[in-house]
Amino acid sequence: MMPRFISHGRRLLALLLFGLILHLSIYSNAFHLPSSLCVSNHNLQHSCQQPRHHQHHQSTAVLTAVPTNIVGTQTTKKQIIRNHYNLTILIPAYNEIDRIGETLFTYINYMKHQPVYQHITTTSSLKQSVISTGQCSILVIDDGSTDGMCGYIQEKTWLDDQSSNDDLNEGDNCWKVEEQVSCISLPTNEGKGAAISRGMMELQCSAEERNEHGNTRTRSIVLVADADGSGDIACLDDMIHSLECLLESSSTTIKAATTAAAANENDLAIIVGKRQYPQSKKSPLRSLLSWGFRTCVSTLFIGTSTASSNNANTLGVTDTQCGFKLMTTQTGKVLYRQLNLKRWSHDVEVLYRASCLCRNVSVGECNVNWVDKDGSKLVSSGKDAVVMSVVMLGEIGKMRLLYALGRWNMSPRESSE
Repeated sequence: MMPRFISHGRRLLALLLFGLILHLSIYSNAFHLPSSLCVSNHNLQHSCQQPRHHQHHQSTAVLTAVPTNIVGTQTTKKQIIRNHYNLTILIPAYNEIDRIGETLFTYINYMKHQPVYQHITTTSSLKQSVISTGQCSILVIDDGSTDGMCGYIQEKTWLDDQSSNDDLNEGDNCWKVEEQVSCISLPTNEGKGAAISRGMMELQCSAEERNEHGNTRTRSIVLVADADGSGDIACLDDMIHSLECLLESSSTTIKAATTAAAANENDLAIIVGKRQYPQSKKSPLRSLLSWGFRTCVSTLFIGTSTASSNNANTLGVTDTQCGFKLMTTQTGKVLYRQLNLKRWSHDVEVLYRASCLCRNVSVGECNVNWVDKDGSKLVSSGKDAVVMSVVMLGEIGKMRLLYALGRWNMSPRESSE
């Protein structure tokens, strides 16, 4: 009986083992267990001998290595760049009470409804989404007027009663304009150049700040404009675009700085307007004056156009006397500090400093729609045009001579910036 009992027991045990194996196989297929768990005893033993943190590292590596398309998508994700412009419109004026009101009203109400320029960076290999915001203010420098212009500007409200920043949707992303126009009055009439110089020194320069991640930037810029509103404010976007492109171009020639402050020192650029007359003709007197002045400048400088910009004596622009100029605020402080030519010829000294004396200032030009307004204080007859051309020739010749002799110079801080 005992041998038969043992034989039956062995058979029963074998059946139990077979049933257990079959059950485990069905269980494994039902729950889709990973094949990595169905390993030989040798592999299982080798696996168990490894440290736990190493096992976890291997598991993570497998999970992150599989979706390669996701990694590729992350590297091409758009980078969001946030720009904020602090724009100051600087207007020198002398006895302009009859004309400056229309200019201020037009500029302020245009900017209120104008979306901030959105610049697309062209030098980066990454796709960038640029979101720009802007704050705009107007500063008038009263060059010793005797007609009460400064009080008139400060007392009047220039914003259209039917428009307000609060009425604009945030999605419009328009310029935020200060409704009150600031005005600084000089005690005596010193000249247009002196007035602009004083205004530049009054500006607060939030020097091209960037955050630690490099995706938020604040740029202070200043637009110099005439009091009669001859320049079309609608050309502002084109000028900002030209300025940004000029800064990008100059930055590529200078290796990446080790600090943000060092990089900001290279953000020196000026865009000079090139007057266009799409709706009107240039007045004969102004044409005569412009021809005479260009002749004077060409006599003392080897060309003024950008075509000869490699020459140290070129000014880099074709229309030196255009009243529309856009620059970074730091550039304005460098170029307009302690001008020697304080009246109508000051533009030539500014451009001479930018093109010939300063090392890091980039100069460019941009077409600006222009309308000659009546009431010019520069010339009123052909005789005035001839006399003014001779006076300007004398001033420019004096400037070249005194700079060459070292009698006039820029301060070390100006020339090095």
